[in-house]
Amino acid sequence: MISKKAPLVIAVATMLTVSAVAYATDEGNGTKQPATQVITLGTGGGPAYRDKRAMSSNALVVGKDVYLVDTGDGLMHRYASAGLDVGQVKAVFITHHHFDHNADLGALLTFRWLANDLLGESSQPLPVIGPPLTVGFVQHLAAAFRPTELAPITIGGTEPGPIALTVRAQDLPGDLLEPKVIYRDDKVTVTAVLNNHYHFQEGSAAARNARSYAFRFDTTDRSIVFTGDTGPSPRVEALAKGADILVAEVIDLPRIEQQWRSRGDSDQAQVDALMAHLRQDHLTPEDVGKMASSAKVGMVVLNHLVPGWDDETDPEAYARGVRRYFTGRVVVANDLDRF
Repeated sequence: MISKKAPLVIAVATMLTVSAVAYATDEGNGTKQPATQVITLGTGGGPAYRDKRAMSSNALVVGKDVYLVDTGDGLMHRYASAGLDVGQVKAVFITHHHFDHNADLGALLTFRWLANDLLGESSQPLPVIGPPLTVGFVQHLAAAFRPTELAPITIGGTEPGPIALTVRAQDLPGDLLEPKVIYRDDKVTVTAVLNNHYHFQEGSAAARNARSYAFRFDTTDRSIVFTGDTGPSPRVEALAKGADILVAEVIDLPRIEQQWRSRGDSDQAQVDALMAHLRQDHLTPEDVGKMASSAKVGMVVLNHLVPGWDDETDPEAYARGVRRYFTGRVVVANDLDRF
């Protein structure tokens, strides 16, 4: 089908779609790679911009198919650096609607729409599955890029259709207190459960709408669990039972507290409230270690590092507390690491 397009269109499309050959041939010392791999595209936690760590995003690669877990700011840059093609994305899963987990979703949808148009290929609408309000979020993103739809760069051929027709959004149940299969295809089965990232005053708008989830991906050769942002959670621990890899968020609370309390303009009462929130709604290294040990996972990959600043010289500080409780392999992930 590409051969029917004008050479200029082919050239532009080639620039938009990066070859996945690097993934297929990157076998290091020649050992066979697993059919399922995790690429930690963005490993920085929180709505903070850094150089070394993009915001939260992960790629589960099964053969040539890519399943994205979160789409934080910096996704598209890291996606290209990983040697992945936007046409490979099979489905997107959003853990929760904080900015550092969904900021680049609009860019992903628009790149995919544009690449499909230039290549002249039809594709199924992309599933985007996430918390309540995901459907509305995607609808608004598509509407926001309406000016782009009205300024197509297709040279010859037909006008492109709406971005909204290239995506199929789905809201997860807000009361998902037990693990439930939310997606299945010929490569993967995805199970979700609510985690413990939010604790809002009963009756508030946030309490009615804000939800956060952990996801488990089971393929023919591996099982991978993403905790999402969460505090200690028996539900997430149950979801992770026997998993090969636990991809867990982690926060260095002492470092965060020292940074905030040392600021000359800090309101100490507000810092107290902040620390209480962070202790309840995020995982310390010790929390991760206890969860991994109880769930008997194969290994732990630490990502969504907070604070995760560029000038950190001892990344193992995030892992030492995990190793006090978990005897398996523990890795502090960097952007573009593969497991």
